[in-house]
Amino acid sequence: MVGCACLWQHVRKRCAKGIPLSDSGPREAKGGITDSMSKCFGKLLGLVTLCGALSVAPGSASALPVSFDVTSSSGGSNLPFTVGEAFKQGDVPSGSGVIGTLSTLQVIPKNRWPDGSLKYAIVSGRVTLAANIPVSVSLSPGTPATNPDLTTADLRATSVTASIAAGAFGAVSWSGADFDAPFMAWVSGPEMSSWIYRKPIGSDAHLVGWLEVRLYAGGAVEVVPWVENGYLRVAGPTDKNAVYTFTLGGSQRFSQSVDLLNHERMVLASGSTLSHWLGADPHVIPRHDVAYLQSSKLVPMYAGVTSSSSSLWTRITQTYTPLGQADYPASMGATGYHGSIGPIPEWDVAYLTSQADPRAYKGVIVNAYSAGRYGIHFRDETTNRPPRFSSYPSLVLGAGNGIADIGASSTGSYTPAATGTTPPVYKTSHHPSLGYMAYLLTGHFYFMEETEFSATVGFLKQNDSGPYGNRQGTKGVLWTDAGANTTRGAAWSLRTLVQAATITPDSDPLHAEYVTSFEENVNYYHAVFIATANNNPQGVCAPYTDYTPGVPPYMHSIWMEDFLTFSFGYGKDLVALSATGESKLDAFLAWKYQSIVGRFGAGGSSEYCYRDAAPYTMAVSPSDAAKWDGTFSSWYANWGQIYLATMGHANDCSSGTDLRGSSGGNPASFDGYWGNLRPALSYAVDHGATGAAAAYARLTGASNYAIGAATLNDLPVWGVRPRTSGSPGDVIPPSAPTNLIAR
Repeated sequence: MVGCACLWQHVRKRCAKGIPLSDSGPREAKGGITDSMSKCFGKLLGLVTLCGALSVAPGSASALPVSFDVTSSSGGSNLPFTVGEAFKQGDVPSGSGVIGTLSTLQVIPKNRWPDGSLKYAIVSGRVTLAANIPVSVSLSPGTPATNPDLTTADLRATSVTASIAAGAFGAVSWSGADFDAPFMAWVSGPEMSSWIYRKPIGSDAHLVGWLEVRLYAGGAVEVVPWVENGYLRVAGPTDKNAVYTFTLGGSQRFSQSVDLLNHERMVLASGSTLSHWLGADPHVIPRHDVAYLQSSKLVPMYAGVTSSSSSLWTRITQTYTPLGQADYPASMGATGYHGSIGPIPEWDVAYLTSQADPRAYKGVIVNAYSAGRYGIHFRDETTNRPPRFSSYPSLVLGAGNGIADIGASSTGSYTPAATGTTPPVYKTSHHPSLGYMAYLLTGHFYFMEETEFSATVGFLKQNDSGPYGNRQGTKGVLWTDAGANTTRGAAWSLRTLVQAATITPDSDPLHAEYVTSFEENVNYYHAVFIATANNNPQGVCAPYTDYTPGVPPYMHSIWMEDFLTFSFGYGKDLVALSATGESKLDAFLAWKYQSIVGRFGAGGSSEYCYRDAAPYTMAVSPSDAAKWDGTFSSWYANWGQIYLATMGHANDCSSGTDLRGSSGGNPASFDGYWGNLRPALSYAVDHGATGAAAAYARLTGASNYAIGAATLNDLPVWGVRPRTSGSPGDVIPPSAPTNLIAR
């Protein structure tokens, strides 16, 4: 198969240059042709449309560094596909369209960068594929052909019908003219249009059936059906135990007895079937250029290479069970390492570090579906979308939904308390990124809303006002010292808010809500930690607790601080603020990055030795009465004093170059505190924070760094690295897949 892969690369190059396929083609390859290559080429010769699919149209613009592969396990002619595609700022300038190396291709923009260049788009088309032989699709700036968009009349012409039943609760169905009245048009184009449909099930006040329907040119129809059980303020949320079924085109596709708990949602599919097709499933799986995806900044940049035989694959679920646990923790909030916790979870990172292995793709989708098991889906009954923050200044979550550490409303305004079985525990202090990567890869509306629902919970669970946990009404401020939040809770909620702002389309009113909330958080943190005198000089925000209360010094879980530092750095890359907001964020980050960079000092008496940069707790003030309100000034004068107070001895960096620690800070494995600090330090490097490059060089130059770095291949969650520089100690993935066929 290696020879076949090499041959495929050869054929791709010939097609890209417009050289016809012929029997003489392979013999031009250096070293002759093997029997296996000849057999492979014989198969390729049968794909007479490949050169047409892969060649650039005459007169088209120069290619972008943007491409993806599509592969089908079954093969066929004119197979429909859709992928989500992120773009680096400036690659597709404002006013430019996008064309590709398929004549049947459309690119529908959803988000743009501040300069107007394309940020994210949903790409659809049709392609002829041989079974398990990928075709690469390259994109270029250009003017797409003008063809009429597919309409609901075209959808009706397929004679599609669909129904969802929920036992004694009732059933809903769609046929004929029902499809002319979608809840929302999601994508409109000549190659693919999609719509969102919804209908209440029976007379139940909460139970609703939903469809996301994609229609392709040629008549193929794909449907993602789901059921939701819960609104924002409708009385009486409780579980709905029934046999749920889904029927498409008169054929039952799903049937299962499920107890759907309050504020859960469930995609009506199971096993390896992740969506339903009116006709034959084309079985097309995309493979993104993950190096380019990371360079777009929509996800962090990762070190490490996950091999096809990695132990990681034993942990990533490949089949979907409605409301199943999949790869989430048995109890969200349990102490210690878990692959769900990080900037993005393990299954999402695996897609990047494995060069888009199909097993990772399936794991991303399965886990995004499985997030429906959490009782976080509070849909606003007035808009039938996730709530706008601006509409609910005082509303706070009620009880019974499984969400931990809920605050209080100053006006007594709560969502209705739920009864029946409680959904699995959901803690914002440990919650994973939900739906984000699945949306980036697929463009499915369902996944975008999963991220939005998660961001909504971070808002609604907080006290609306008062001295503790004040989200400041509609602003959605997330305090690090709030009893209902904690430092890491604020960090991960900010991460989710940034992701919701990033993927919600610019034209959607919710987009402005999330951007405004992030800017309000920037305003708050700037006012408290930059504009206020006498604040901590080392970039440490107010902790939620002193780990040694009543016993000086004031000890803080510094690894939580690293999560917060990362989240603000991530927001700087992705969320466009006002000029004032950008200035405040830059000032705040210049201060904030000190909390990570300062721990990577050398051997000076006023420095913190980098060899011990990953403790569980760190001294942040010699006084146990430390305050972050501008009235307190008893801080350490320099990092050397902090090192002495934390470690119990003076800086001894000159005694060696190895990283040190034990338990969660063991440098032999980067699944603990030595991994936790990498995202914060990497973003400090990327943003040019003072001393950050030297700090990263000390980390990667440590004599035992390679031992810990090697664990990032199989435990990749914390393998974030700087975009602006590599390191000999980091294992850097290749810039393109090394094997396009044998995978």
